Amino acid sequence: MLYALRRGEGIVLVTGRSGTGKTALLRDFIHSIKNEPVVTADLVSTQLQATDLIRMIAFGFGISQLTNDEAEVISELETQLSGMRNFGRRPLLIIDEAQNLETESLRKIELLMRLRWKSEPLLQIFLIGRDGLHELLLTEKLKQLYAQVNAVICLEPLDESSTGEYIRHRLKQVGWNNDPQLADEIYPIIFNYSHGIPRLINLICSQILLFGMTEEQHFFGLNEINLVLRQMTNDQMLPSPLRHVTS
Repeated sequence: MLYALRRGEGIVLVTGRSGTGKTALLRDFIHSIKNEPVVTADLVSTQLQATDLIRMIAFGFGISQLTNDEAEVISELETQLSGMRNFGRRPLLIIDEAQNLETESLRKIELLMRLRWKSEPLLQIFLIGRDGLHELLLTEKLKQLYAQVNAVICLEPLDESSTGEYIRHRLKQVGWNNDPQLADEIYPIIFNYSHGIPRLINLICSQILLFGMTEEQHFFGLNEINLVLRQMTNDQMLPSPLRHVTS
């Protein structure tokens, strides 16, 4: 994402199934560019209609006086963004939950990509959404917009080894000193029930730690993890495991 930003490329597409860490990645990315000459407008597309999109983007870049004439709003936005570029600042539009955008809304983005500054796009756009966003952009009506996509990043669930590393990393970030003690055998089981999705890993581990607190338990092995997972499964907090567990 940083590479695409610094190269001045047009649209970057970031997709992944729910819970794989898109929002966390976005938060980290925004933090990482705080010292870059970037002006960011950050929108969440939920319930945002096509007729409102251009106006919301203009408002996000500091244009407060908006007319109902879309062409005029785009003209004002072009003037505003060109001024930023002339002063060495790069405008970046980030749209989260972009899979909820209507086809007509996405075609509005295509209009913005036609705005140029010298030989490159005037505005850079990062579209963040679930897996279906990629398929949506591949449809015939949006082929011109997809032609502007210069990078596609797909977040995948963690594998079994990375699941254990992820859990230990998060624990160490808050000063964990091996209390409670975690048996190596529990990591494959957590992976199996979480499908390697960070959000579900977090949920399982939170329930394990809650169990440990209430039961004053300082060791988590197979018995403890299976007890917690059985309760979570009964409460329908988890999907079916990846494979049948006999232990």
